[in-house]
Amino acid sequence: MTSLLEAIWWSERPRAAGIALAPPLRLVALLFRAGVALRGALYGAGVLRAVHAGAPVVSIGNVAVGGAGKTPIAIAVARRLAARGRRVAVLSRGYGATRSDPRVVSDGAAVRLDASEGGDEPVLIARRLPGTPVLCAPRRADAARLAVRDHRADVLVLDDGFQHRALARDLDVVVLDAVNPFGNGRLLPAGPNREPRSALRRAGLLWLSRADQADEARLEELRALAREATGRAPVESRHAPVALVDGRLAPAGDLALLRGRRVLLLAGIARPGGFRRTLAALGAEISGEVLFPDHHRFAAADVERALRAADAARCELVVTTEKDAVRLPAGAAGEPRLRALRIEIELLRGGELLDGALDAALGAPVAALPLARTTP
Repeated sequence: MTSLLEAIWWSERPRAAGIALAPPLRLVALLFRAGVALRGALYGAGVLRAVHAGAPVVSIGNVAVGGAGKTPIAIAVARRLAARGRRVAVLSRGYGATRSDPRVVSDGAAVRLDASEGGDEPVLIARRLPGTPVLCAPRRADAARLAVRDHRADVLVLDDGFQHRALARDLDVVVLDAVNPFGNGRLLPAGPNREPRSALRRAGLLWLSRADQADEARLEELRALAREATGRAPVESRHAPVALVDGRLAPAGDLALLRGRRVLLLAGIARPGGFRRTLAALGAEISGEVLFPDHHRFAAADVERALRAADAARCELVVTTEKDAVRLPAGAAGEPRLRALRIEIELLRGGELLDGALDAALGAPVAALPLARTTP
C-alpha cells in the first residue's frame, strides 16, 4: 500500500493522482491544510515565537517530503561556511532514530552514535564532515543551545528545517527536485507536500537539485517561480557521483567499475528514481532491484535477500546509496559485492547568489533569547 500511495503522490498526471483521492483522504488533506494555515498565522501574528540561537542559522529544507536531495546540499553548505573560517555545527531532528532526547551524534572529534540512535542522515553528515559537530533533538532549539554552549559553534546549519519555525533562522534555503518538485501538487496525506507552494514566499533562496535531469521547459518554469517567491534566481545543481565506497564508507573502486556491469539496486530512500538514473548514466546495467521504505533499518536478512536476488539476476555487484549504507548491520557492511555510490553537489548556476545569501546571513544581527535548559 505504501508503494502505491507513494506512486500516486509523485504522479504528475491528474487522472492517476485522482484515482486514490477518496473522500476520507481529501478530508484529512483539508484538515491538514487548515492546521498548516493556522500555525503559519500564529507565527505571523507573534502568538507563537521563534527562539533565537545566539548564532546565525542557515536552514536547508523543502516543501515536499523526502527525495529532494537535502542531505548532500546541507553537507555542501556546511563546507562552504567552514571555508569562511566559521565554526559550523549541524542540527537535525534525527528522524528514524530510536532515541528522541537531545544528543550529540558527532562532537567534531569522533562520531559517537550509529544510525539507530542518531538517525541515518545525521550520521552520514557526521561521517562526511569530520571536525563538524552534529547534534539531534526534536526541539532544534535544544540542539542549538548545546552546539553554541558546548561546541562553540558560531554558525548553525539546520537540516530539514523549513517547517521547524520554532528556531529562528537567518536564511531559509528551500530545495526543490527539478525533475518533480511537487508531485501531484496536493498536501499530505493526499499528496507529498507539507505546505502549499505559496509557503515558498518565506524562503530566502530556492535551490533546484538534479537540474541536469530536468528539461529546459521545467527549469524555466521553476526559475520563474523562484523569482516570484524570493525576488532572485535559484541556485541550480546536480548530484555528481564521485566515487564508490564499501558498506563502511571506505574507498572501494573507481566509478568505471560500474560501466557494463550487471548490478542490483538496493535502496531504502523516498524516491529511488534519481539514484536509478544516476547509475544508468554511469553505464551500469540495472538487472534487479530490492527496495524498502525511506529510512528502513536494514536487518541481516534484508541484505541476504538482496544478495540472493543479485545471484538470481546474475549481478556482479549490489549498489546502494551512502544514506542506506550507514543503516546496514555491521556484519553486512563488509560484504565484498556491496558498493555505495558517493555523491557530491556540483553547482551549475547561482554560486554567486548562494555566496551572497550566506554572507548576508552571517552578517545579520542575531538576538540571543534564553533557551530551554535540557540535560544532554
